[in-house]
Amino acid sequence: MMLKLMGGAAAVTMLSAASPAGAAEIRVFDIPAQPAAQAISTFARQAGLQVVAPAEGLEPLRTAPLRGAYETRAALRLLIAGTGLEIASDSNGIIVLRRAAPKAASSLEAGDVEPSMVEKIIVTAQKREEAAQDVPITLTAFSGRAAETYRLESLRDISRLTPGLLVSSFSYSSPTIAIRGATNTFTQIGANKPVAVVLDDLFIPRNSAATFDLYGLNSVQVLKGPQGTLFGRNVTGGAIILDTGKPSFSTPAAIVRAGVGDYDLRQLDGRVDLPLEEAAVLRLAGSLKSHSGYGRDRLTGREQDDLDSRSLRGQLRLRPHETLEVLLGADYSDDQNGGRTLSSKGAGADGDRRTSELGYVQDFARNQWGASARVYWSAPVGQVTSITGYRRSQSGEDYSGTGASYEFLTGTASQAVNRDVDQVGLLSQELRYASPKWEHGDFVAGAYLSDEDAKRQLRARSLAARTGAVSADVLTDQSVKTRSYAVFVDGVVHLPAEFDLTLGARYTHDEKIASLLRTDFIRPATGSFSARDLKASWSELTPRAVLSWSPQPDLRVYASVTRGYTAGGFNTDAATLAALTLPFAPETVTNYELGVKSQWLENRLQINAAVFHMDYEDKQELFFNNLTRVLTITNAAQATAKGGEIEIRYKPTSWLNLMANYGYLDTRYDNFVIPGGVVNTGNPLGSSPVNRGALAADVDLPLGSAGYLIGSASWAYTDGYYTGATKDPNLYVGAYALTNLTLGYEAPSRAWRISAWVKNLTDVEYLLTPSTQGVLAEYLGEPRTWGVMLSARF
Repeated sequence: MMLKLMGGAAAVTMLSAASPAGAAEIRVFDIPAQPAAQAISTFARQAGLQVVAPAEGLEPLRTAPLRGAYETRAALRLLIAGTGLEIASDSNGIIVLRRAAPKAASSLEAGDVEPSMVEKIIVTAQKREEAAQDVPITLTAFSGRAAETYRLESLRDISRLTPGLLVSSFSYSSPTIAIRGATNTFTQIGANKPVAVVLDDLFIPRNSAATFDLYGLNSVQVLKGPQGTLFGRNVTGGAIILDTGKPSFSTPAAIVRAGVGDYDLRQLDGRVDLPLEEAAVLRLAGSLKSHSGYGRDRLTGREQDDLDSRSLRGQLRLRPHETLEVLLGADYSDDQNGGRTLSSKGAGADGDRRTSELGYVQDFARNQWGASARVYWSAPVGQVTSITGYRRSQSGEDYSGTGASYEFLTGTASQAVNRDVDQVGLLSQELRYASPKWEHGDFVAGAYLSDEDAKRQLRARSLAARTGAVSADVLTDQSVKTRSYAVFVDGVVHLPAEFDLTLGARYTHDEKIASLLRTDFIRPATGSFSARDLKASWSELTPRAVLSWSPQPDLRVYASVTRGYTAGGFNTDAATLAALTLPFAPETVTNYELGVKSQWLENRLQINAAVFHMDYEDKQELFFNNLTRVLTITNAAQATAKGGEIEIRYKPTSWLNLMANYGYLDTRYDNFVIPGGVVNTGNPLGSSPVNRGALAADVDLPLGSAGYLIGSASWAYTDGYYTGATKDPNLYVGAYALTNLTLGYEAPSRAWRISAWVKNLTDVEYLLTPSTQGVLAEYLGEPRTWGVMLSARF
């Protein structure tokens, strides 16, 4: 049998220093994701082994990346996992691979071909590159292929197909990002959000910079529940990781996409990889996108919810030594529009939900840039990683908080108009060590330092009913400097009977220095004050423990206890000095979770499920204190969130992918009483729909020698929910379901494709945000849109 495999034009690579079979030798590997034949050859060279692979059937197979120090046999098993290959024999330094036993012919329909497997996605949820199915964390991951197939071009698009994730918007500078109900409505520069957005290992420090157009992604990973051990503060709800990937050293490659559509849509993006020499490659990516407004202000005639954006990314990948890799990256983007279409339901309403009656010139503009240096040093003793980065963002928005112009208001009512400008810079350094994958376990340890400088100017004015006279005019000039230090360790021990025990902990120390200059132009004597260099610090320990069991390679059951926290801060929007000088403390969450990850039918069916229970302590809430008559953030509540999620992916044939998911969420304030006012105890948390679900399918059907029929369809349902804690029926978002379709053709060579698409097929008028400020008003999500996209690969 071995002679036949070796003689039949098999892929064979041999080094003179072959290792004895079964020897627990540790080698350093650096093998990127690539075709299986090439990966196996590279592995054999780096392992010092002779590896014999089947002569046929390797062409469509690809392997996941393999980087770091591993035992050679463990490394090979990781490399071929999910490819359908297995080790047939291992003797005298010669390893023979074979195809795993195929599905019995009797179980295939006539004329059918053996289906391939559910796509394997590599994630970095545990600070290592691992298959998503091997990670004992509840997560939803999308590959770059899936992002393109389903036109996932924003976090809101991703949320449609992700149970537990809700992305909405109050305004362009204040998006809502909630995971399992964890979110807040704070806009103060001295406060933080409980869900982190991470781009290429760097935190995006403020939500005003987090909701940008997505393009050219390698993967999107949504981690659910507290991630405090490995990601630190401000991840009580979870984290969204955006990975743009790495260019390949081997061959030049490029992709260009151009599209047009209704609302004057014009879209152009592309990416090119340019090998400069054997150990250097440059990647450039860029995007231009614009469309006219989905709404307009009928009083000013200006378009609203339009878009004009551009972005550019560059990455230089270097390998000065076989054990050393350097990634240098930089990016820039800017976008602007005419603000949101906040439509009145009362005063001045014309009955058209796509027009506003604000009579105020709205505007939004944002720019951001970042630079990073990622260094990976692989040695027999493990891998050392250094990540140095800086991100800076600036945004400004002029908007009306009231849903109608002062011209339509009566009595003592007024129109609130605001100009909100922020500027944030974040310098960070992470240094971590990852041990080899030993027989009995492995671990990751590291340290993290960040220095953030954030400034915000908010000018809030009130325009009196009928006349438009300025009845209130306050400028708050806010500044907060934050320094954070952390050390962490997280490791797994392999126990008998296929059990693994993961234990980890992170210690974080935060320091904040806040300043505020409040100027009241109408009542300067009583409303103006200032304070400088107010200081506060907090320290938190965020541990995790996970017990997992893998009775067979494609089944993992896990139980975990994790803890996270959202940092404390200052009320930098405070109307009184007393409210400013009293900081609020961190809120903490402890999450108990039981989950299963499984693959069936020769990896064609993937079923993942989890149930969870989250306990909040000292939950941060923004409310109007009826005793002090001040709007302030306070540690006012205890709360509980519990529920379950299931995700199913199925590949019945080689040309069809099916996906279904469902999330159930039950949230409750266990104790939340506003002093001198409303009792919110027993109410659900805001932005917490009870039921969410999605169905999706994509096809890549061969048409013989004529090419491929390509397409996708998705349907996503979101249950009704309240946007705040008060259970106000006027702040309720009704249930809705959205349908998206794509249909196209791809050339036989796969060199180009053309597709037509439509989003929100049935033109559902669904709410992003209801408003009760002054008058009842509403802000709708995107209407039905359609377009055509042409793409080419080189």
